[in-house]
Amino acid sequence: MKYETFEAEFTKQNKRLRIVLGISAILFSIILILVLSDKKYFVLKNSSLVNDRPLLTWVCEESFQSIAKKTPINDLIEQSILNELGRSEFKVSSDEVLSVLAVKNDLCRIIVKGDGKIRSFLINFKANKSYPFYFKLSEINESEITSTELDLTKDEK
Repeated sequence: MKYETFEAEFTKQNKRLRIVLGISAILFSIILILVLSDKKYFVLKNSSLVNDRPLLTWVCEESFQSIAKKTPINDLIEQSILNELGRSEFKVSSDEVLSVLAVKNDLCRIIVKGDGKIRSFLINFKANKSYPFYFKLSEINESEITSTELDLTKDEK
């Protein structure tokens, strides 16, 4: 093979390679732009996940149960409540949790059964991103349980 024919063949193959690489780069760029600009919208308007606020209800139940069992968890309960628990005793028998409901953004209601009584508590929380679980129990108030709430707990169990 002569040098001139080799050079011509090499130049021809080199042009084909450049064209294939150029087309591949353009297609890759188009696909990358489409993937990055693709937006996925999830319809959560009527979702129970949004309405229930699972982290709030979990913190509500865990913090209340830890206080009832006399082993308060520092990451779930504010220091002022922990200090008060050290000074005075909080006596609640909670053999079974019947219901935990998120009432507002920082308020939940827990209904417990113990010693043959059904009791309802409203629990206030403070929210802060620096808290380990975003919420900390800040106040507990016993409230009267209504017949509709009692019917709801019967339906859940």
